[in-house]
Amino acid sequence: MKKYCVISFIVVGLASISGCAPVIFGAGVGATAMIAEDRRTSGAMLEDKTIEIKTLNLIRDNLGEGIPIKVYSFNRYVLLVGQVKNDEAKIKAEDLAIEIANVRDVQNEVEIAGRVTSLSKNNDKLLKARVLGRFVKEKSIKASHFKIIVEAGIVYLMGLVSQEEGKISSQVAANTKGIKKVITVFEYIN
Repeated sequence: MKKYCVISFIVVGLASISGCAPVIFGAGVGATAMIAEDRRTSGAMLEDKTIEIKTLNLIRDNLGEGIPIKVYSFNRYVLLVGQVKNDEAKIKAEDLAIEIANVRDVQNEVEIAGRVTSLSKNNDKLLKARVLGRFVKEKSIKASHFKIIVEAGIVYLMGLVSQEEGKISSQVAANTKGIKKVITVFEYIN
């Protein structure tokens, strides 16, 4: 009897493992496809990640660990979002970001406000999913050409796009239920 239980356990375990393989493989393929369709070079993508990390570390070192500022970079254009207590902290964050090597420009969208609640953060995740879903459905743009950020109900769109793609993506995002405002940080390719 014990042999059958062990064999059953092994068979069920293998079935569940093999059932995960397509999910893991599928996720990998999806991520690879998104990277392959990105208009930035792999070097530019690595540079953007480096800029984000260096900028965030510099801001934390100078303004404190608990400052809720997020840093995004796309083709060396930096976007700062979050909340701080005063104008001095907002200006300092921008000054620190522009000091980072290879940063082309900084768009400072940090608000003078209290921290965002966890309920608001969850709402932002839902809104981002809605916007992304609408981008995927829209045939005249590719979602992979954009970095979509949602903070406090405001959508920030970053990317290397044509004028037409920028216009369409802004309209799609603005017409998404629950979005307060759309701010673009585009570099136009035409």
